[in-house]
Amino acid sequence: MRNFLSLIALFILLISSCSSPKEESQSTETANSSASVESLDPKEFSEKSQSGIILDVRTPQEITQGKIPGSLALNFYEPDFLSKATELPKDSEIFIYCAVGARSQEAGNLLIQQGYTKVYHLRGGIQAWSMSGLPIE
Repeated sequence: MRNFLSLIALFILLISSCSSPKEESQSTETANSSASVESLDPKEFSEKSQSGIILDVRTPQEITQGKIPGSLALNFYEPDFLSKATELPKDSEIFIYCAVGARSQEAGNLLIQQGYTKVYHLRGGIQAWSMSGLPIE
């Protein structure tokens, strides 16, 4: 009987410790921060970005193929990306784009972690922008 109770106690202990650290950290991030990167389609991005800073986080080689007019280039892959990005005013709206949307989402998350609260990224990146017929320079 004692072995049976020990086995049940061990089983309960194992079940209660099964939550992953990732799940716990995501819950903590959500609880600690109400800000998040807002994803915008090309039309929304075009309309809203006129009032903020547009940040192109692609590589210089990618930018030679064209960029959104008025955007600032800041290569996400450079080691000093975050230190340069955090020179932007925290009270400004920051609109970020890349080639297809993954880097801009990640860059936006980094800015949110640094205390920025008005961060937007272009869903689908400049490819979606171009396919929507929006201007590229």
